[in-house]
Amino acid sequence: MKKALIFALALVLAGGVAYANYCARDYVPAATLLVPYAVVGMDSTGLTPKSPGLSTLLWVTNVSSAKQLIHVCVWDAWSEPVVDFDEILSGYDVWGINFSDMLTGHFDYFDTGFSGGFWYTPTGKPVGSGTNLGYLGTPFGPSSNCTTPTLVAPQDTDFGGAPSGCAFPYGYHPEYGSGIVRRLRNAIVTADAQYNLCASGNPFIANPPWLDSLTKNPLFFYVTVDAVNACSLYFADNTSYWDNDVPSENNVLIGDIVYVDYDTNRSDSIPAVHIEADPDFELGLEGRYFYSLRYDTNGTDTREPLATAFAFRYMNAGGVSTELVVWKSEVDALYPDLLYFYYWWAGDPYVYYAWDMNENSKTRGSGPSGFETPEPNVIPFETQKVPLNTTNWTGLMEGDGWMLLVFNPSIPYASQPYFFFIQAWAGVVYNMVNPVTGVTFSTMTEAATMANVWCFPDQTLARTPILGINYNYNF
Repeated sequence: MKKALIFALALVLAGGVAYANYCARDYVPAATLLVPYAVVGMDSTGLTPKSPGLSTLLWVTNVSSAKQLIHVCVWDAWSEPVVDFDEILSGYDVWGINFSDMLTGHFDYFDTGFSGGFWYTPTGKPVGSGTNLGYLGTPFGPSSNCTTPTLVAPQDTDFGGAPSGCAFPYGYHPEYGSGIVRRLRNAIVTADAQYNLCASGNPFIANPPWLDSLTKNPLFFYVTVDAVNACSLYFADNTSYWDNDVPSENNVLIGDIVYVDYDTNRSDSIPAVHIEADPDFELGLEGRYFYSLRYDTNGTDTREPLATAFAFRYMNAGGVSTELVVWKSEVDALYPDLLYFYYWWAGDPYVYYAWDMNENSKTRGSGPSGFETPEPNVIPFETQKVPLNTTNWTGLMEGDGWMLLVFNPSIPYASQPYFFFIQAWAGVVYNMVNPVTGVTFSTMTEAATMANVWCFPDQTLARTPILGINYNYNF
């Protein structure tokens, strides 16, 4: 989307900042990484990760020569903070985590200075050990002028003195693992009905089938990784995190996510969501940034906000099925009485349009309750993976096609201001069955961004052409 000049390469940074395509969805060095959906399969007790089983792996790479502190926050499906910790990376360093290890309290498997913790020997112990010093050797390959190119030498983790207030290495703490599991489980809930102000007559409607059948296995949640100036015990929803200038504006991190399932012999991978910082960029709508759209950052959050409309293909024919992954900055829940009974909110969180391969189309307007028969809210959590089919999405058509999903405030004149601050991310998983062997394999991709009202206020359904079509991003 809007382009900013690249003033410096991240590889030669020594603590500085490089700006790329701020307000675009691009895979560039960033100050914050978002794992929009993390999932871990549990054993028969539901309290311990199954090993080997379903899990999520994350790699974080520091592409600068300067050492970097990172602050990892794990959030449940209701966006409540569960656990956070710091790690330190030397110049050009790579750090990785298997979130199944975190749920068993095996922080020793991904502590600072350790590598090889993803794959295990028969004894269950990690293979190999790492060094805190990013190695810089002679590059391979031909050179156009017969000279040897050079990079800035990497900083070790103790360059300039060891950072203060850091607790790493953390070691093995099974008691932490059980507490994390318990809190993640508490967020995975369903309810008997949904409340819809847009419906005539009785405003209560039934949940979609996937939500009614939801269990606490697997556990799903999301994760943020910030480049920071100092170690801390603060979550990003704590004003002290921002008052004390803990987050840095170093756009030096890249991240990669792999979903691996040993039970089905399947895996998927996507880049993490790369969120850049730019203290000089003024956003269009009241300076709403990534963290400030969800928490009180006291005006110091400069991370780019995420989008408000998406386009993606769905395929539900010929042995192929589709799942939609959505992260958004609001949980759509209501507490209608003093007994705190939970009801999902089914009015105005989003609208969608669908087109099939035969040029037929359907529209779900005025929130998901635009038809005479209301449709329930299919994506009420802040993070979830939902089957994208006509069973859950009654406005969808059979077979293959594509879908336009629009959130407030790209929906003009939405009646409920509670949902005005939504930013979101979307991706799709395609599951395909081999017609000969019957084996299922899958692949995952990110949805196309169609609008980001927080950066470009006129990208709404009220303008023509709609959203970001033929939009002039030059400035």
